Amino acid sequence: MMKSMSMEEISDLLVSESVSDSVPSEDALVLILDLSPGRWSSGVPLRPEEPEKRIHLHNFFTVLANFLKLFGYMSVRNKTLIITANNHSTRILYEGFVYNDWTDSCFGVNSSVYTNSQHCDTDRTGEKVDKTLGVMWNKMIDFISEGLTYPDADTQLTSAIATGFLYLNRIRMRNEGYGRKIIIFDVSTSENYKSQYIGLMNIAYSALAQNITINTFALGQPSRILEQLSSITRGKYLLVSKVLNFDLNFSHINQYLSQLITFWYLPSEGMSELLSTNLSFDFGNVGICYCHYKSVDVSYLCPCCFAVYCSEIDDKGKYRIICMVCGSRLTRKLIKQKLATEADFSKL
Repeated sequence: MMKSMSMEEISDLLVSESVSDSVPSEDALVLILDLSPGRWSSGVPLRPEEPEKRIHLHNFFTVLANFLKLFGYMSVRNKTLIITANNHSTRILYEGFVYNDWTDSCFGVNSSVYTNSQHCDTDRTGEKVDKTLGVMWNKMIDFISEGLTYPDADTQLTSAIATGFLYLNRIRMRNEGYGRKIIIFDVSTSENYKSQYIGLMNIAYSALAQNITINTFALGQPSRILEQLSSITRGKYLLVSKVLNFDLNFSHINQYLSQLITFWYLPSEGMSELLSTNLSFDFGNVGICYCHYKSVDVSYLCPCCFAVYCSEIDDKGKYRIICMVCGSRLTRKLIKQKLATEADFSKL
């Protein structure tokens, strides 16, 4: 005979999900939102040849909310850190259990949604979610407004990624959770982040050592540096203008973007490896030269900051003497090229 269970007992079962000690469950996620005011003021064009097709802030917020709700429904333990970044500062927009704050379900850690009759009060759960969404929206608008005083500066992406990196390390060290994924929602332009090159590369190799992936969901015509960042950390780099079929009805752009993000980023890193969710197109593990901002197969590196150059000769036909990134003085060739028959090996 089956035993009936109350709503509280069902909720307790959901909350007490077991997590294997040998294989930690990936229950933490970091999202970084690029809220540059110059880009969001009139919307982000996905393609320069079609400027009328733009992603506006309300489209982006809808896609973000849909993604977080799905992430919350996967487990009541799933937690998220949302970091906003613009040309003025970085700020933590949200930190907590997604299931409690972003979903309108009665099964969660917080049992305050139950009435005295032990029935779920769906009206209260819906009001709670609406309140959370309203607070997040207002905070995003205020944050964008703060960046209007610094229109020409780059988004402070290095600080934002470092904050997310420290968050994942903190919860792991305290046994509060386990996460391997950082997702950047990027609206940069092709010339952005040159001044942050060294810092971004340092973070990339630190993340690689900690088995943390930095993924990029790029709108518009973004900086190529982020492609290199995702490639180094074995993350997924999605350039919407290349992925999305623009023959689709653009009025349904929210739905298309939600499906893209859900398919590529919702599975955990461990599950993604099992599902083999690899991109059918390859952006390639290539370097991006600092001098011309182009992909290079054979490159020259600065020995101090590892900045990539496509040639040891600058545009004026002279040997590079000073690194454009760190300012270090570069040495000339130590040995003049000569034929092997002319080399004197007697002194070796």
